[in-house]
Amino acid sequence: MRFEHYFEPQSRQECFDLLAQYGENAKVLAGGTDVVQYLKSGQVKPEAIIDIRKIEGLGDTTLTDQGLEIGAMVRLRALSRNEALLAEYPVIMEAAGHVSSMQIRNTATIGGNACNASPSADAIQGLLLMDAVALIEGSAGKREVPLAEFFVGPGKTVLGKDELLLGFKVPKPAANTGAYYEKFAIRGDTDITIVGAGAAISLAADGTVAKAVITLSAVAPTPLRMGVVEQMLVGQTLTPELIARAAAVAGENVSPISDQRATAEYRKEMVVVSTKNALTQALERVKA
Repeated sequence: MRFEHYFEPQSRQECFDLLAQYGENAKVLAGGTDVVQYLKSGQVKPEAIIDIRKIEGLGDTTLTDQGLEIGAMVRLRALSRNEALLAEYPVIMEAAGHVSSMQIRNTATIGGNACNASPSADAIQGLLLMDAVALIEGSAGKREVPLAEFFVGPGKTVLGKDELLLGFKVPKPAANTGAYYEKFAIRGDTDITIVGAGAAISLAADGTVAKAVITLSAVAPTPLRMGVVEQMLVGQTLTPELIARAAAVAGENVSPISDQRATAEYRKEMVVVSTKNALTQALERVKA
């Protein structure tokens, strides 16, 4: 690994100043499970490494009456085992628990999983299903971006050169809400996702769908919100027939690539299977 400078900023402002100074020649280090591998392989060759682990407040998880805030430095294993989230945010815990091995989850952070911007990232899927907002700060001040709009391509986000992802804000879910995310990979969680699908369903008093969120991973350049599927569910009773139609529409509206893990055709078929299961399980959780 080669880089000229290594910094451990003690404050957010110090970090912003360093990011502004080095720009694209800097790489932020959080857990390091992705960044260190990129450095070792020579995939990235930054002039400066900016280690944010000593900046206070980025490792907190806070529950309030309005919802949930998760700091960017929260470790995935800690998030997956935080029993305070069981009542209203179990899908966030479960998605974090789908990332690689226990050893990786002990080190990897939720902010790093987002900033790595892999189309197959699992941990951020729970946040997407719960309508999370990315909390961003830089020299120009703070801003909030819906997490679904945070990703702009493989390895690319909306973060400016001097901006840092502070964490995520998650609204309190509506009553009668159930959510579920499943990962399909040959060797289970330790392997990279071939297809991931999630669903969050909120039911109105009459049993119809008041709100639906459908997400997919590993089938596009970025994590996907399937708006076309969500729209066809709202106002409807979620019957097995409707679930099957929605899953079929999801499969028709993705254009995955073929790679060493699966062909495009196989991924499209798995989108149908996994979306159907995610909707079914989400509905079961509403009724539980």
